[in-house]
Amino acid sequence: MSRLGREERHWDSVARERFSKSPPDILAEHKKKTHLSLLARWADLKGSARILKTDLFEEASGPDQFLFDLGRKDNSVIGIDISGEIVAQAKRHAGEHGVDSSRYLCCDVRYLPLKGNSIDLIISDSTLDHFSTVKDIHISLKELARTLRVNGTLIITMDNKRNLTYPPYIVIRLWMKLGLAPYFIGRTLSLSELRRVLEQEGLSVKESTAIFHYPHPDGLVRWAERFLHKMSRGRLDSAIRRGLALLDGLERKRTRYLTGRYIAVKAVKYKD
Repeated sequence: MSRLGREERHWDSVARERFSKSPPDILAEHKKKTHLSLLARWADLKGSARILKTDLFEEASGPDQFLFDLGRKDNSVIGIDISGEIVAQAKRHAGEHGVDSSRYLCCDVRYLPLKGNSIDLIISDSTLDHFSTVKDIHISLKELARTLRVNGTLIITMDNKRNLTYPPYIVIRLWMKLGLAPYFIGRTLSLSELRRVLEQEGLSVKESTAIFHYPHPDGLVRWAERFLHKMSRGRLDSAIRRGLALLDGLERKRTRYLTGRYIAVKAVKYKD
């Protein structure tokens, strides 16, 4: 089986096994609000004729989706994913929200079936940090730059390896080998590395920040949230929400790149 086939098979398996066991939770709700807040600050949603989202993981899982909430009901929103199972689940959820999913496609972000200079806004939320090599990240960024129109905007988030709780990759590989990671965790770029690659592809970085200010691993945070919810029978839910909101304030600190789980960048294309 080819590497592409193995990747598709992996994410199909995640969609079948994980999403059926993922009830709505406070952390997912928080992730959705954070993404929508970032887009409200950085994106011109009304002025973007064609929008591309580079994976449909959230839209397939449900609780932390944000694409359906962008206020766009037409078919100018393109969603892609390497997994046919994820695309199918995202389409089903889109229908439940009254959203047109006719342009949700099963394809690889490294080889997009889209014309050059055809997209006004690209939203890439922790998509490219699930590849096994940095070379795949570079290929994907080159492809995204190709499809983006001049003066178009790319908003991208990736795992932040400067985060104080981000483990060495050898530990991440051990997590995955022991089955402690819910899906494949790939390589990532530092903020300076990401900036350099984007500039090489004709994009200028206009904004950068770090988001989601709670520690790794994600599974431990989710376990703690659900334990507190169950133990208190929901009475601590408001306190958990307030705690996450307080942690969001770390984004305004000079130390945000030490506490944020993802780096986030807004880049604008200035040349072909």
